[in-house]
Amino acid sequence: MLTSDFRRISALVVVGAALLALVPRAALAQPRAPAPTAPRFPLPTEPRVYETFQQKIKATVVVHGIGRPWGLLPLPDGDFLVSVRATGQVLAIRKGVLDPKPLTGLPAMRMTRTTGMLDMALHPKFAENKWIYFTYHKPLPATPAAPAAAGAPPAAAAAATPFTLALARGRYDGTGFSDVKDLYVGNPVQTGGSRLVFAPDGLIYITVGGAGRLPAAQATDTIFGKVLRLKDDGTVPANNPFVGKPGARPEIFTIGHRDHHGIAVYPPTGGIWEAELGPLGGDKINILKPGANYGWPTNGYGRDNDGSPMPPPDATIEPSWITWNPGITPSGMLFYTGDKFPEWKGNLFVGSIQRGRVPGTGALERVAFTDKLFEQRRETMLQDFHQRVRDVRQGPDGFIYLLTEEDDGAVIRIEPVN
Repeated sequence: MLTSDFRRISALVVVGAALLALVPRAALAQPRAPAPTAPRFPLPTEPRVYETFQQKIKATVVVHGIGRPWGLLPLPDGDFLVSVRATGQVLAIRKGVLDPKPLTGLPAMRMTRTTGMLDMALHPKFAENKWIYFTYHKPLPATPAAPAAAGAPPAAAAAATPFTLALARGRYDGTGFSDVKDLYVGNPVQTGGSRLVFAPDGLIYITVGGAGRLPAAQATDTIFGKVLRLKDDGTVPANNPFVGKPGARPEIFTIGHRDHHGIAVYPPTGGIWEAELGPLGGDKINILKPGANYGWPTNGYGRDNDGSPMPPPDATIEPSWITWNPGITPSGMLFYTGDKFPEWKGNLFVGSIQRGRVPGTGALERVAFTDKLFEQRRETMLQDFHQRVRDVRQGPDGFIYLLTEEDDGAVIRIEPVN
């Protein structure tokens, strides 16, 4: 009896050992954190000097180690704030040193790879009120039984994770934000990046992306694929183009936009210029006009994602001012107004994520215009950094600063070499 039981147990041990041998060793080992990976394109450790067409410049990495940042905001005292989209955070750079501790006081956000904390802007009277305005993706209460929101593909996804673009402001005290308040909350939309800018009259212009090939970009009952115009308290100006029109959202200023990640004021006129991505080439700069239609998703200057040509704009669509083919994936833009680069005064600068969909080809684009705003010259700079340039800003010191959206995201300063 005992012998029989012993033989049975021995057989089970043998079988168990055989099965154990089939289990991969990794499954038995304690989980191990993945080894850190080197950046695809490591940043230079020393400044680089370039002979551009009209100006010798030096490019220096000020700080790095920011994971996939989105927006760069220069402060009057020379410090910077950096928004990090996917983590819903804002980091501070003080006296050239990155503080890894996020600023406090921000609202709850919908955080994914393409949603979270977005752009920032100083109120025109920041010296008095310390207000910083920002856009972010605001979670909305789940409404599974509700119909699909305009511009929200597909309906099931929109119902499961409803969110929208919101404009908020907070009082900046050096360590965080207080008195944070939503000034504007849009309708439920599935949208990605956004930029905002104050115009000389104090009104705010906000881009709302519309990358999906959806008729919602043409509809006026949703903010999908639009530029919005608001007062600094979040209310709608009485002279907005869709005010009083049945079924239209009065905050809409222009329609028919794809993703548009650059917006800036043209100083001589106060006009608003905007940078927009085409699907495959046909990236463009638009000069915004009240109520104008910029063509997406039916018309464009490049090709669709499958390579098929898009019909060019017809008489009902506002033409772009300039285009890029192949595309550069523009992001961030400014008109230079300082004195450090006298030959560049009035030039347009646009960040580039990549050219022609080739990784590692991001750069800084400079465009010069005549007094009549006819394009005169283009120049691509800093392409050998191989960085995705996500934002471009002019600092209070008159230098130009770039923000790169990489795993090892960086702030790069451009200054003249005399």
